[in-house]
Amino acid sequence: MGKIVSGTTAPGATNWQPYNDENVAVFVDVDTSSAQFSTTPLYFTSIGGGTAQWEAIGVTAIYAPTPTSFRVNLRWVNGGELTPALANHYQWVINWVGVEP
Repeated sequence: MGKIVSGTTAPGATNWQPYNDENVAVFVDVDTSSAQFSTTPLYFTSIGGGTAQWEAIGVTAIYAPTPTSFRVNLRWVNGGELTPALANHYQWVINWVGVEP
C-alpha cells in the first residue's frame, strides 16, 4: 500500500523568495521532510490564502522534487510586480499532497 501525506506552508510566514531581480515572480522550496518519504513521491499542489490567489499562476508546476522537498514558482497572470512581502501579505500558502507508490 502506498503512502499519502499532506501539508501546507505557514500563512503570512511562507519562505517566499524573489525569482529574479525584476520582481515579477516568487518561489518557495516546500519542506516535506516531516512526511518521511523513502522515495520521491508524486506531489500535487494548490494555492490558498486570504485574497487574490485566483490571479496567480504556476502553482501546479512542480520543480526539483525529492523525498524531502520541491519548488513552486508563482507569478501574476498579468505579469505585474510580485514580491515575497506581497505574497505573505496576501497570506498565500502552498497546500500539498505527496503520494508515494
